[in-house]
Amino acid sequence: MICNQKYLYKINLETGADVARFNRICSHMDGKIMLVSGNRRINAKSFLGVHLARMAWDEIFVESDNDCYFELRDFMAE
Repeated sequence: MICNQKYLYKINLETGADVARFNRICSHMDGKIMLVSGNRRINAKSFLGVHLARMAWDEIFVESDNDCYFELRDFMAE
């Protein structure tokens, strides 16, 4: 049986330093990690993609194949 469960968390990226740190963490994680907002999707392992999302999107969600809560908990929206 194949499970296609995705994990989705709302995040905040307040500063350029947040973008760099978030991207560095995602780059070392296994599996596919995407930033999502509405019908827009960007690879979270792309520094320019994460920076673009921070500048242009009102809400940002991180979607991953594996549970990433522990690694990205500092960025989770409340």
